[in-house]
Amino acid sequence: MPRKKKSPKIHWKQLLLSVVALVLACFILLLLNQAMGEQLPLPTAREVSAYLSGLLDELYGTAGIAPAPADVEGELVVHFLDVGQADCILIQTEEQNVLIDAGETGCGEFINAYLDAQGVETLDLIIATHAHADHIGSMSEVIEQFNVGKIIMSDIPAAIMPTSRTYETLLDTIASHGLHITRAVPGAEYSLGGGATLTILGPLEEYNDLNDTSVTCRVVYGENAFLFTGDAEQEYEADLLKRYPKSRLAADVLKLGHHGSNTSSHADFLDTVGPEIAVAMVGLDNSYGHPHAETLQALAERGITLYRTDEDGTVVIASDGETLTVSTEKQAA
Repeated sequence: MPRKKKSPKIHWKQLLLSVVALVLACFILLLLNQAMGEQLPLPTAREVSAYLSGLLDELYGTAGIAPAPADVEGELVVHFLDVGQADCILIQTEEQNVLIDAGETGCGEFINAYLDAQGVETLDLIIATHAHADHIGSMSEVIEQFNVGKIIMSDIPAAIMPTSRTYETLLDTIASHGLHITRAVPGAEYSLGGGATLTILGPLEEYNDLNDTSVTCRVVYGENAFLFTGDAEQEYEADLLKRYPKSRLAADVLKLGHHGSNTSSHADFLDTVGPEIAVAMVGLDNSYGHPHAETLQALAERGITLYRTDEDGTVVIASDGETLTVSTEKQAA
């Protein structure tokens, strides 16, 4: 996958502290002016508030930090982060935080800032779906920043074992923090609290393509379900259909495999999963043409609503156990 263009490095924590200090100074000045009978020709508190709100949005954009997404109603919240031609998904319940993948190299500052904005201190579970850089590129930076509980990865056949610096750096970071890798075992269940459950579904076989080593998992909360497939392609999808009944694969929300490529999301798989919503995690004007026209047509024929990070930005879907609420937020250019 192409490397995401890096933004200029900005020390955003110092930047935000400076903004907070500026806000406090302004309101102190306004209070003093009010005590003096508003003798000074200063703007009103409402005018100052509006100006500072706009300034914050501009500074967030400059620093590459997305403001907190619009409020959504629900006890389970899934954030599909806009990290370009890459995957990064945050799942939150009232008790736990789960991260699936961590974008391309160079996304770490943005991802960490976004997690901070959501109040994340501990990542109870990290799932590295597979060893391609557009899924694990910034995972080392995330591990450096947050407390981490468990890290799940799939076994990789020796014949396709990656030797990339990105993969080796991740393994070194995991080891240096005293963490251990938990193998992705189909059928393994992890409670996320509040009745939400994450179940590992695959990989089921030993494949000869890294995309098909992707960890596939399904999150269920009440009557709602989300299916996350990494870059799993058609052979893998066919194996899932053979192994599991429809009830184990059905989902309201499907994260499209392989960024919406025509190598994934084949007809039988879409019909079995039966999603109402699909999310394509893709970069603007990406050279791969993702999501492919065949995938778009298949979704349209089935009346599946598509959200795509290149057009909609970060997509946030919340569940109260019965209904879904969707919010999108595009970063400032």
